[in-house]
Order: sequence, then structure tokens, then C-alpha cells
Amino acid sequence: MGTVDYIVFNCLNPECRKKIRLSRPALSGVYGVRCPYCGADKQLRLKGMDVLTSSDSPTQSSEPLQSAAPSPTPVVADNSSLPVIELHDDFIVGITYKITCPHCKKMEFGFVTEKPGHRAIPCPSCKGKCGVDVRKNTEEIIITEQLQMFKGKLILLRRGWLNKEFPLQDGKNVIGRYDEVEKSDIAIRNDSSISRRSVEIEVKRTDRGYSFKLNVLKATNPVLHNNNPLLEGESVSLNFGDGIIMGQTRFRFDKDVR
Repeated sequence: MGTVDYIVFNCLNPECRKKIRLSRPALSGVYGVRCPYCGADKQLRLKGMDVLTSSDSPTQSSEPLQSAAPSPTPVVADNSSLPVIELHDDFIVGITYKITCPHCKKMEFGFVTEKPGHRAIPCPSCKGKCGVDVRKNTEEIIITEQLQMFKGKLILLRRGWLNKEFPLQDGKNVIGRYDEVEKSDIAIRNDSSISRRSVEIEVKRTDRGYSFKLNVLKATNPVLHNNNPLLEGESVSLNFGDGIIMGQTRFRFDKDVR
């Protein structure tokens, strides 16, 4: 009979509960375990190869991990009484996001929600709260005469900074990485994963109002429209509230009511 050289268990985060498989450590003890799906971190006591005997089953094990005894880790400050720090990323229901706590700046944890609205999410380590606004997936907008009169703008979503707005002009608006020679109408600095002239948003004014179309010019890395990848040469019509991701940069397309 061989030994069981790995452990299979369900994630201890009740909002995840996905099955995780770990290689069994050589020595028994307390180990930090992170779920690859939701990012939840746990200190768990693992049974190592040193305590297994020849009587252990050689088949796959679904042995659950036991909660760890208190480990001699440094005391973490309790930030639960501090003001909520608002995050300005574009969060959508049903998608799992990973957050690095802006209070302790150490703990990385995941969250997912099925309901739109504002959420105050506590850090599992320091208990400091992060504020997020979660929205539904963009639905097709039935444009009324009033909505057709609005112009459009791009909102650059920046974590920890104020968002930046870029009004869209009639005609073609090219967005890409900042470059002294090959310039774009909307130039993004500090993101080398964006092409110099990555996409254009074509704004057409008609007798009924405005129409907006996103065209992918060049994309070494896929451009995401509402988390759906677009390849070079593809186009899509834009509705107010749509999310656009280019490299590591996030935008939201919105009404310009100025």
C-alpha cells in the first residue's frame, strides 16, 4: 500500500467552496493556504508525509484540512474603526475580483457578489473596510429622443486616485499608449501593454442624435468590451455604462451631460 501524497478539500470560504488539491507537505505543521479561485487565505494544520504509515490508502484522498491552532504570527492592527476607503474600479456582479487591502497594504483577498449596489467589504486580516460599487452587466439601452441628444465621454478608472474624464469629439477618437511620434487623441501613460494606436471610437452625429462605435486598430493584448475580448479589426457599438479594458487600463463609457 502506498502513501497519500496529496490532499483534496473544499475551499473554506462559504462564498466559494470550490475543490482544491494540494501536494502533501513532507512535515506536519501549520501552513498558509491560499485558494486559487477566490484568493482567500487560511492558516491550516496539515498532516505531512512524516506521520503517514503504510496502512494509509493509496487512492485519492478527500481528507479535509483541520483548522490550525493559533500560530505565532505578528499581531495585526485592528482597522475596523477607520473610515471606509472607496475603490473606483469597475466592478460587475458575478465576477470574482482580487483586492489588496488599502488599509494594511498586505492582505490580498477575493470577493464576488450577485447583487448590484454599494458594498463595504472588510479585510480578513485587519478588518479595514473597502467600499465598492457593483453594477449589473451592461444591457442594451433603448435610446429615447432625450438620450440621443447626449454626447459621450470616456472615464479612466484609477484605483486610489480620482477618475479622469475624456470627452469624445465628433469623428474618430484614437486611444493608445503615449508616444511622442505616433500620437493618439487620448494618450495613456505608464501602461506599456497598450499599443500606440490601439482603438478608435467613432462618433457620428445624425438628425436623430449620436451613435458611437468602438473599432480595434491594433491589439497585441486583447481589448475587452464588457469583459468580452475583441480582436484586431473587430468593431462593436457602445452603450452608456459599457466597460472597456486595454492592457491594465480600465475605462467606462458614459454620458457627457455638460
